[in-house]
Amino acid sequence: MKIKAELFLINNRFDFQKKIFIAGSDESCVGLVRDFVVNKYKENNFYIDISGEINENMGGNLFSNNKVVFLVNEASSKKDLLKLYEGTEQNLILLSTNSRHISALKSNLSKLKDWLIIDCYALNRSGKEIVVKNFLEKNNLKPPNNIFWFIVENFENNYALLINQLNLLSLMSGNLSSTTNIEKIIYGENNIQINKIFFYIFKDNKFLTDMFRKNFFSQNDFYIFLNSLKMYLDIVAFSSTQESAVSKFPKYLFNERGVFLRIYKSLNQKKIKFIYNNIYKAEKLIRKNPSMSSEIGLRFLLSMKKIITS
Repeated sequence: MKIKAELFLINNRFDFQKKIFIAGSDESCVGLVRDFVVNKYKENNFYIDISGEINENMGGNLFSNNKVVFLVNEASSKKDLLKLYEGTEQNLILLSTNSRHISALKSNLSKLKDWLIIDCYALNRSGKEIVVKNFLEKNNLKPPNNIFWFIVENFENNYALLINQLNLLSLMSGNLSSTTNIEKIIYGENNIQINKIFFYIFKDNKFLTDMFRKNFFSQNDFYIFLNSLKMYLDIVAFSSTQESAVSKFPKYLFNERGVFLRIYKSLNQKKIKFIYNNIYKAEKLIRKNPSMSSEIGLRFLLSMKKIITS
């Protein structure tokens, strides 16, 4: 069975297919689908083996009788491994963003009944329409028809970036009456400064503090900043090469590309995980103390600078 990633994620249902191949050129989408599938297994007490090896004799971890799922981060089309993938009785998740491997593997695995193939590519127009419509309905957003088509025409074709842009809209649901308002939300006026603060991360603390205080006036402003930050972090986290990261970087931020590449080179998986954890903590603190969003936000920003530049 084969399904497009956006339809799989929108469905939000997982039937515990025994063998899954998540593949495509959109690395951030591959990562989102992987996380979704792995979390579903974990919620049902499966042990995730990330060694990259498939052990036919392993039925659980050392401390329980839970079933095991083997996660292979870069699948291979070599004949001996292909035979192993096809013949194993274990639960298996294969990942691949390597186009040379994808076609050969898909051709073989798609013929087998016990495999689910999830395609992760840039959204075409019809796929984008489905994602946008689903998001608007789930978030009870009802923009005019012309706004819907403006979003479809002008927002990103990368699934992860599109969702981040839509999340920005959901924070400003009262301003969806015109294309001018949409452009302000995503690109313009005060919010463009909020979105760009990430690219001043190498400035000194006084500069960052002044910029933060000039641009953050509400709890919504901080959430807009966090959503844009998540988008940039996702690009870095799910890009194995600098070229891949550049290809996913929003085109309207072409002036910031040089700083983005410097940030990309400064980050590693450990630092990215640390920043994600801090985002979670900041969101939790602001939910409990909304009146302190400015203080929490500034503390988070300066902490992030320290992580990136260390």
